[in-house]
Amino acid sequence: MVHDRKDIEQIKNSIKKFNEYSLKEKNSLSESIEMFWLNAGIQKKKEDVKTINGKSEQIARIRQLLAAAWSEDLKD
Repeated sequence: MVHDRKDIEQIKNSIKKFNEYSLKEKNSLSESIEMFWLNAGIQKKKEDVKTINGKSEQIARIRQLLAAAWSEDLKD
């Protein structure tokens, strides 16, 4: 089976283009995986946050925030 020089150049170019496309696809997949991983971490943190339900918990939280604010004012 004999190939012309022109055919060989076309095959080389085709292989180079395929290699470039595969590198782009690899990078795209890596970025997608990283984004999924980051998103999963964010979603997990959202689930870990506890909401304040009762009035007594709300009052306790307000007292904590006021105490922290007063303590910051006293430092100055």
